[in-house]
Amino acid sequence: MRLERLLAILMLIVNRKRISAAELAEKMEVSVRTIYRDIETLCQAGFPLVSYQGVTGGFEMMDGYRLERTALTFDEISSVLTALKGMSRALDDTRYGATIEKYTSLLGDTEKESVRFWQDRLVIDMNPWGSDGVMKHKVALIRESLQEDRTVKFGYSSVNGEPTTREVEPMTLLLKSASWYLYAYCPLRNDYRLFRLSRMSGLAVTGNRFERRDHPPAEEADWGRMWEMNSKPVTLKLRFPPDMRTRVEELFGVERLETDTDGFLLVTQTYPEDEWIYGFLLSFGSKVEVLEPERVRLLIRDRAKEMVSLYSPYQKP
Repeated sequence: MRLERLLAILMLIVNRKRISAAELAEKMEVSVRTIYRDIETLCQAGFPLVSYQGVTGGFEMMDGYRLERTALTFDEISSVLTALKGMSRALDDTRYGATIEKYTSLLGDTEKESVRFWQDRLVIDMNPWGSDGVMKHKVALIRESLQEDRTVKFGYSSVNGEPTTREVEPMTLLLKSASWYLYAYCPLRNDYRLFRLSRMSGLAVTGNRFERRDHPPAEEADWGRMWEMNSKPVTLKLRFPPDMRTRVEELFGVERLETDTDGFLLVTQTYPEDEWIYGFLLSFGSKVEVLEPERVRLLIRDRAKEMVSLYSPYQKP
């Protein structure tokens, strides 16, 4: 742990013109006295650190010193920094800040300016709009369970709204389309399942350890197939008016669109059939018509009638 802290301190000093002991202590979550001991250790290791006293005092690296980089180009380091900053926004983990400092320390002053130039023009933020700290807390708990091979327990609502209590063996944490999922072995179903974190309640890491089961590596997993396993797939044929082209292209992709003789847009897409897909279709209001299958077409019609009935004027008694 101390070695990691020493390296992080070194990176911060290399990347800053000057940084105070108080700021280092705050970032490292240790006392100022500990920082001074760490600085002494770095000096003894041969790093040319300079100390300045006073209100604007702090630690600097001697002019002309920077860490060497051998195998990484500027473009590669810049890309890594952009990705790391995106992950640091999604995960409540201070270690990403230290890693960013390490990579930044490999750049010269001119290159650092170039990185800042692009960071103002390209931002990766995987948090959904309106997100708060609740999801980050859930992610932190699951990462803890993954690190310690402990089960997690939570209340869960299925796609059809059926409540259950699960205790599962976490395998992989997945961020897909701005939503977090947990891939885990579920003893209740005696199989692997994909759980959406937003449907979990009362999430807690238990004291029960488990031995990881043999399963396909995460990079080889067919996440789309696992998602579809949650319910029976249905192939929908949808019809949108021409003024919906921009939104339809964003949602389904240009290559999936066909145009009929009236200029209306036709889309054929397969989804798991559940409450989510019904709500998705209803979210378009009168801007979509379900052509096939007839069963879903009638279901959407009946739900639309229920909505009209709910909001229709009524006579007070």
